[in-house]
Parts: sequence; C-alpha cells; structure tokens
Amino acid sequence: MKTKIVAALTALVVTLALNGGVHSSVKDGQLNELITRLYLNHDSLQTVYRDLHDAAIDNIDGPDRQLSYIQKSYLFVSEANLVCKYQWELLSIVNYIRQDSRSDYYTLRVKSLRRAIFESRDRINSLMLYHGFIENAETRKLLDDAIGLIEANIYTYEQIVAALQPLANPPNRLRPSIRG
Repeated sequence: MKTKIVAALTALVVTLALNGGVHSSVKDGQLNELITRLYLNHDSLQTVYRDLHDAAIDNIDGPDRQLSYIQKSYLFVSEANLVCKYQWELLSIVNYIRQDSRSDYYTLRVKSLRRAIFESRDRINSLMLYHGFIENAETRKLLDDAIGLIEANIYTYEQIVAALQPLANPPNRLRPSIRG
C-alpha cells in the first residue's frame, strides 16, 4: 500500500514538474525575446541620441532657439533611453531570481513597467511638441526615428506586462482601491 502511494505521489510530482517546466520555458523564451528587443531598442536610441547631439553641434552657429529645441529634444531621447535601459537591466536578471521569489519580482516589474509606459508616452509628447519647431528636415527625421523607437518600447513593455501579470502576485483584495 505504501509503495502505491509513494509511486502515485512520485508520478504526480514528476508530472507537475514536467508540465511546469514546459510552461515556464515557453514563457521564458517569449520573455527573453522581448528583453532582447528592449536591448536592441536601447542601442538604437543611443545612436539617435548621438546623431541629435551632432545635429546640435552642427547648429551651434544657427538661431539660438533652434539649438535649444534640438538640445531639449535629445535630452528627452536620453531620458526615454534611460527608462528602456533600466527596464532591460531589471528584466535581464529574471533567470537569476529564486523560483520561489519570482512572483514577488514579477509584481514589482509589472508596476515598474506601467510607470515606464507612462514616462515613455510623456517623452513622446514632449518630442512631438519640439518636432513642430525644428526647421531642419534631417533633425526632424531623427526625432521621428526616436518617437518610433520609444513607441516600440511601449509596445514591448505592454507585451511584457501581459506575459508577467498572470505570474505576479494577485492584488490585495482587503486594500481599498482608488479605482472604485
């Protein structure tokens, strides 16, 4: 009788481990792809930042306001890039987090990613504002490239949130919500 119970429990544990491993590896593969995309976007935004910085240097002898608009624009690109790099750094260590602590880590990452979405949208709005005042077509093209990369980051953040939300801790039902 004892051997049957032990055999049944062993079979159950092995089945759960194998099914859990397959589910987690699919999620990990998807997550790793999204994290890699963030790194590539970070690198591309860094290039756009440098090009905007060079455009500002080229415009040093131009109208003061043009130089100011370009400088403010590349600072917004830099801020969006820092948000992206920060998210990439935090997400790239997921495999090093203990399995029993991952739901807590995912909860923090979901919250952080939602803030990153808000901040990135704010940077896009700021870039679009300055876009209208910049006269140089090449510089406006760089801003368009930056906006496109930041929008791609937002899309990636949203996909990561969708992947991590089911794995994160459920919200505390005893805590009153501000949403009503």
